[in-house]
Amino acid sequence: MSDEQRDVTIGMPVDREYDFEEYHQTDVPRYVQNEDELDRMLADIRVRRETGKLPRFLLGGPTGCGKTHCARYLASHLDVPLITIQGKYSLHEADLLGSPVLVDDRTMWNDGPLTKALLASREGPVVLLLDEVNRVRPEAKGVLFSALDDRGRVELDGRGGEIVQGDPQNLIVIATVNQGPEYVTERLDRAERRRFGNKFSITYLGLIDVEKEARLVSDQTPVSLPLATEIVKTANDIRSQARDENGSAINAGVPTAMVLSWARTAFAYQDAGLDDPAVEAARDAVLRPFYDENHAAREQAVEIVKDRLSGIPVGGEAVEDWLADERRAVKGNGSA
Repeated sequence: MSDEQRDVTIGMPVDREYDFEEYHQTDVPRYVQNEDELDRMLADIRVRRETGKLPRFLLGGPTGCGKTHCARYLASHLDVPLITIQGKYSLHEADLLGSPVLVDDRTMWNDGPLTKALLASREGPVVLLLDEVNRVRPEAKGVLFSALDDRGRVELDGRGGEIVQGDPQNLIVIATVNQGPEYVTERLDRAERRRFGNKFSITYLGLIDVEKEARLVSDQTPVSLPLATEIVKTANDIRSQARDENGSAINAGVPTAMVLSWARTAFAYQDAGLDDPAVEAARDAVLRPFYDENHAAREQAVEIVKDRLSGIPVGGEAVEDWLADERRAVKGNGSA
């Protein structure tokens, strides 16, 4: 029996004329690796048929360090669809597999993202991003894992028990895990972690290599490399406080996306003639929105920003002159 005939005879009707080209990623900025995590994932994907190893990966790290960006860039690099499941405790089986919907007075079956990913894998490789998988309740994880192992299939009770079979080798699964004391999560046990194969720990790029993140900021914003470097160093000071277990009020580091917003806002504030644009941009683009529910953390971060960046110019060579003056002042104070 063909798929089309099966769709008519099993359960409620369904329209599966999907154009998975719509799920392709475009204009994704280059992903800058912490170490070699992207290269290793791509290598595993290239030889998956020969090794028989399923392409399953787990990315762990603090929020905003680039885990989701890595998955989007990998899908863009491979020119394959990306289907995302956002992990949350309220996620139910129907959110993954699908559910009935009313269309023009007819009850139709609407496939969920997990079902669509399996269907897409029949046609070719597809990246399935399980974002924050450690927030998913155990009942929903059971449904997920039935599709992630070498069976590569799910059963749709709402369609009369229809089995949707995918190609496990074409289903490239990237799961992300936010790590840190501020996250309410469901623990992944050892067996669950094994299902994801290789695990990569990612942190804020600037903590690994200041120059790499500074170049990323200067490439994607109008600010100069010297100013980008100072912004990244300041972000690192805040990030280091988030990892300090000795009573720091800051419990989360500054994501790279917010560092980019900080730099763009500083440049805009300079153009608008605002005083102390780098500090004010930090307040408005990073500290107020990111630490909105943690006043103590926001105030501590403000002091870090002011200590390092107060008075720094945003335009061109003036930054280097300012830094030279600051170094001379520090040296003078040290010899006094």
